[in-house]
Amino acid sequence: MKFNMDIKTLIFIISTACLGAGFYYTTEARLDSVEREISFLQGQVRALKADTKRLNRLIINMKKGKSK
Repeated sequence: MKFNMDIKTLIFIISTACLGAGFYYTTEARLDSVEREISFLQGQVRALKADTKRLNRLIINMKKGKSK
């Protein structure tokens, strides 16, 4: 089996592989960054929900205290 390949074809294949690898790794890096941001924002949402619950309890207690 004789394998004949033109230099232009070889360069095209190598450059296409490098382009694909670069795209893959930049996409992975961007997805990791987005996942970290989402985790951070989920923590903030949890904290805000806890604060909202606490404030709602305070408001309800204040209303109960005024009506008595």
